[in-house]
Amino acid sequence: MQTEENHKHNHLKVDITEINAAKKSIKIEVASDEVGAEYDKACRKYTRNLKVPGFRQGKVPMHIITQRFGREIEQETVEHVIEHAVSDVMKDAGLKPLRAPVLKDYSYNKGEALVFTAEVEVKPKVAVQGRAGIKVKIAESAVTDRMVADALETLRERAARFEPVEGRALQPGDFGVLDLKARFVAGEGEDFSRENLLIEIGPTGPHPELTEHVTGMQPKDVREFEVSYPGDHPSPDMAGRRITYVLALREIKRKELPALDDDFARDLGKFGTLEDLKRAVEADLGEREKRRARETARGQVIDQLVAGNPDIPVPDVMVDEEVDRRVDELVRSMVMQGMDPRRAAVDWDEIRDKQREPAARSVRAMILLDAIAEEEKISVGADALDQALSEEAARRRQTVEALRAKLTKDGRLERLEQQLLREKVLDFLLVASNT
Repeated sequence: MQTEENHKHNHLKVDITEINAAKKSIKIEVASDEVGAEYDKACRKYTRNLKVPGFRQGKVPMHIITQRFGREIEQETVEHVIEHAVSDVMKDAGLKPLRAPVLKDYSYNKGEALVFTAEVEVKPKVAVQGRAGIKVKIAESAVTDRMVADALETLRERAARFEPVEGRALQPGDFGVLDLKARFVAGEGEDFSRENLLIEIGPTGPHPELTEHVTGMQPKDVREFEVSYPGDHPSPDMAGRRITYVLALREIKRKELPALDDDFARDLGKFGTLEDLKRAVEADLGEREKRRARETARGQVIDQLVAGNPDIPVPDVMVDEEVDRRVDELVRSMVMQGMDPRRAAVDWDEIRDKQREPAARSVRAMILLDAIAEEEKISVGADALDQALSEEAARRRQTVEALRAKLTKDGRLERLEQQLLREKVLDFLLVASNT
């Protein structure tokens, strides 16, 4: 459904047509005298700066200027007038475009008014439906003895020492210190090498395909062999490829775990006894489970909110940005796993296509949450933003000032504020859903 608004803005005649809640078509007519004034201004600029043989700079007759550069001057004038007219209309109509307006057509003959049409995407203003029907319970979180035991075992693993083993060959359960060279058969990938690589030997280690080939090696032994990786291997760089390895064993080591006792607790720095450590671990797990339960409940709120407002339009530009964010997140994950995204056997176009539907759903949720924030006058205070920056800076091991400067430079500080606001709205809805 299209609606029209007529505006007059000084020298402009404006018709705004609503294509949908997220897109406007704006037809603007700029009076001929205004266009003419801009044309004369452009001519004077050419006169000041142009050098023509036989004339002093700044003294070139206007008819020569228009004869030689009339087309360029006209084009520059039209572009300037359109840019400023659109900006004036956006401000007058209270529209905040999500990206630069797109010029659809224009008509202009010298001495006449300039008429053009532009389309602009805006964040839609929506009336949220179905809030009263949202019913979500935050699940009770419980910490079991098994969870505490697993967490303590993880701490032991982190504190493990690797002791050298002498007088025998490498066997499953050991850790080998290896120099590795890898060559892709038939040039199917980029060769690589590693030195002083510590890997666990055995079917439960990260490289079970190497186990049968390196078991029985002695320090200084060198072995060469080929491995064929299945097509469903989790690493895209390896999947479906054959690699020839050359491994040289430097050293055999055995992992020694510390005893789970008071000494272990004290070695961690702030616990007097093992029981103190267990209580602290249980408390940390309790907080983690509470956060997990709250995040699950928030997700249920979003599900019900989106389901109750299926016809909310989503601007393409916001979906594009959300797809970009998701792809960037995937790239960072690949880099952290030691993979080169540029060489990975990944169809990025296919990934982007698959992300559009969930991205559109996320954008719909953002629009709804922002609308509720405006309706309920919910905002994020400076203290909440400072706290979030402090926590993130501590996690990254940098100063708050450095993090704030980086986020501001990257344009992500506003995104963080929006995230905090939406989380606050979700908590508001959670409280309301339990009353």
